[in-house]
Amino acid sequence: MGIICLIIGLAILMIMCMKGIHIFISVFTTSLFLAVTAWLVSPDMLNPVDALLQVYTGGLGGYFGSFFFIFVLGAIFGKLTAISGAADSVASFIIGKFGERAVIPSLVAACAILAYGGVSVFVALFTVYSMMVSLFRKANLPRRLIPAVYFAGAGTFVMIMPGSPQIQNLIPMKFLGTSATAGLVPGMLTALFQVTLVIIYLTWLFKRVKAKGEGWVEDEKTAKAEEGKKDRQLPNVIVALLPMLILLVVLNILKWDPAIALFCAIIAALIVYIRYLDWKKLVPNLAAGTMEGVTSLFNTAVIVGFGALVMTLPAFKESFQAIAQSGLNPLVVTAISVGALVFISGSGSGALSIAMPMIAAMFPATVVDQGSLHRVATMASMSTTPPFNGLIITVFSVCGVSHKEGYGPVGTLTLAIPLLAMMFMLLLYTFLPASIATM
Repeated sequence: MGIICLIIGLAILMIMCMKGIHIFISVFTTSLFLAVTAWLVSPDMLNPVDALLQVYTGGLGGYFGSFFFIFVLGAIFGKLTAISGAADSVASFIIGKFGERAVIPSLVAACAILAYGGVSVFVALFTVYSMMVSLFRKANLPRRLIPAVYFAGAGTFVMIMPGSPQIQNLIPMKFLGTSATAGLVPGMLTALFQVTLVIIYLTWLFKRVKAKGEGWVEDEKTAKAEEGKKDRQLPNVIVALLPMLILLVVLNILKWDPAIALFCAIIAALIVYIRYLDWKKLVPNLAAGTMEGVTSLFNTAVIVGFGALVMTLPAFKESFQAIAQSGLNPLVVTAISVGALVFISGSGSGALSIAMPMIAAMFPATVVDQGSLHRVATMASMSTTPPFNGLIITVFSVCGVSHKEGYGPVGTLTLAIPLLAMMFMLLLYTFLPASIATM
C-alpha cells in the first residue's frame, strides 16, 4: 500500500509541474499527501506535522544554507555580464566569426567544457546564461529551448565520462575505492554514443523549430532591457571573457571554494567592465540579480526538502531492498536500484549517497569488478532524471521557462537518451572482453 501511495504521489507532482503550477505548491501538496498516507499506513512513523516541520524543512533549510552564496553570487555575476554588454559581445563575436549555424554547437561545447572542467553545473549555468540569451536572440531562436541546449552540454554525456570531477563520478570512489577514470573504455564509448544521440536530436529539433517559423519573442522585462542597449558600446570580446576566465582559473587551478571563485569573478567584472557599466543603476541591478538568485535557490531547495522526506518513507526503503535482493546480475541491480532511487528522490547525488554503501557491501571485488560497478552507478544516476529534479527546476526558473514550454526537449535529453545510453553500457559490459571492459 505504501508503494502505491508513493507512486500516486510522484504522479501528482509530475502532473502539477507539467501543468505549470508553482513548484512550491506542487511540492508541498505532494509532500503533505505522502506524509499523511505514510502515517496512515505505518502509524509508528513520524506524524505528518513533524514530517513536514522536521524532515522536509530540515532538507530545505540545509540546502538553502549550503548553496546560498553560490546561487546569489552566481546570479550577480550573470547580471554583470548582461548589463555590461559582455554577454552580447561574446555572442556577436561567435555569430560574426562562425555564423548562426555555430550558435548551438558553440553553446553545447562551452557548457560541456565548463562541466568537465569541474565547474558546478549551477555555477556553469550562471556563467553562460546571459551569453545564451544574447546568442538565441541574435540567431532568432526560441527562449524555451535554452534549457535544452544547456542540458545537452552540461547535463548529459559530460556527467558520466570517466575523469569527470562532477559529484556523480566522485561518490562511487568513496565507497568502492576506485579512481575517477574507473570503467574507462565502456565509459568513453557510452559517452560517445550519448553525444551522438544528443547531436542527432538537437539537429532535428532546431530544423523543426525553424521550419515552423518559431523564433525569439521578447517578454516585457527583456524588451525594456533591450531598449536601453541600443547604440551602446560593447567591450572587446577578450575583455568580455576575462572575468569568466578568472572564475575558471580560481575554481579549477587554485581550487578555491566556488563561492569565493564567484566573488573574485564579480570583483574582476566590476574592474574590467568599469567603462561599460551604468553606475547609477548598478545597485538596483545587483539587487535584482540577488533576488533572481534567491528565487532560483528556493525553487531548488523545495525539491531537496521533498527528496529528504521521500527518503524517510518505509515504501522508499522497501523499494530499494526489493531491487537489491532480486538476484539479478550485480551491474543490472546497480543500474535499476540507483535509477529507481533517482526517479523517486529527484536527486542523482542523493540516490548515490544512499545506494552506494549497500551496493558496495553486497558486491565486493570478489563478486564483481569495482570499476565496472562505479561506471554503471554513475551512468544510472544520470539515466532517470525526473521532471522535478532540482537542477531542472533551477534552469527553468533562471531561464524564465515553464515545464509546459520547455520540458519536452529537456526530458528527451535528460531521461530518454540517458536511458538508451544506460542500456548501451550494460550491453558493452555483456559483450566486451573482460580485459577491455574492466580497464
